[in-house]
Amino acid sequence: MGFFLFLFILLALLNIFFPRIGWYMRYGWTIKGDVEPSDAYLLMTRISSILMLIVLFIFWSNFF
Repeated sequence: MGFFLFLFILLALLNIFFPRIGWYMRYGWTIKGDVEPSDAYLLMTRISSILMLIVLFIFWSNFF
C-alpha cells in the first residue's frame, strides 16, 4: 500500500509542477504538428491535483 501511496503523491506533484508532461503522455503523442495544451487545461490539471492531495491527506489522517 505504501508504494501506491508514494506513486499517487508523485504523480499528483508531477501534475502540479509539470502539467504539460501529463498532457503529452495522454494527448500530445496522437496529434501531428506543434500543438500545445490550453491554459485552461493546465490550470484545471493543477487545481484537480491539489484537491486530490488535500482529499488524500484528509482521509489518511482520519484513517490512522
